[in-house]
Amino acid sequence: METFGNFCPVLKMDSLIPQLYTINQLKTNIMGKIYDSLLSGTSGRTGRIVVANMFGHEFSKIRPRKRTSAPTAKQQLIQQRMRKSALFMQSYRGYACDHYGRRVGMKSCYNLAMTNLMTNFVIDFVAGTITPQYPSISFSRGALLAAVPLNITLPTPDTLTVTWQDNSAGHPLRETDWVQILIAAKDEPLTSFVENAAQRTAGTYTANVPAQMIGKELYVWLAFRNMVGDMVSNSVYAGSII
Repeated sequence: METFGNFCPVLKMDSLIPQLYTINQLKTNIMGKIYDSLLSGTSGRTGRIVVANMFGHEFSKIRPRKRTSAPTAKQQLIQQRMRKSALFMQSYRGYACDHYGRRVGMKSCYNLAMTNLMTNFVIDFVAGTITPQYPSISFSRGALLAAVPLNITLPTPDTLTVTWQDNSAGHPLRETDWVQILIAAKDEPLTSFVENAAQRTAGTYTANVPAQMIGKELYVWLAFRNMVGDMVSNSVYAGSII
């Protein structure tokens, strides 16, 4: 072995033996992710802070903590009202999302329609009940010429005939408006929605009554939508029948 002055390199045998190392997997708790997009804006969450882009506006809010205790009787009634309203709207939700007025600030057409239902599903906190105020409920909101209901009858237990006035007054665009019919039943959570049932000039339409509604008190509303589909009228409560 070559020496360098007074120094002689010393080789240790164990240095030639490969060393085995155990690499422990790095464990991290990812609190969240935030995405920044030129097209959709900022979105995501970090911890309990949620960032979202809604209709061009960016918002951040704190997620509520998970409930650790049972809801109070009042909270249960409020939750039940929300569920009842959602079920009631289920049949015409798509229509309401497009035709219940116009967006007001951050309130969409759906929000406005849901507000109408929750306002008219009245809670009695003392009695612990929720009572729908049917005449005040609406499913359509717009500036088109409204319906003038005339009569509702039950020709058979499973059919409902609705009649209305032909108030088109010979206007060709109003003559071709389509009637929209909403049917609800007492103590029945779901409704039945007949879309584009007949034209305004027809003056009458007979709808099938869903099996779960037969024999119950029925509540009926009418509205019109134009042929193009971009204008609707306010819905009108036509009355009830049993």
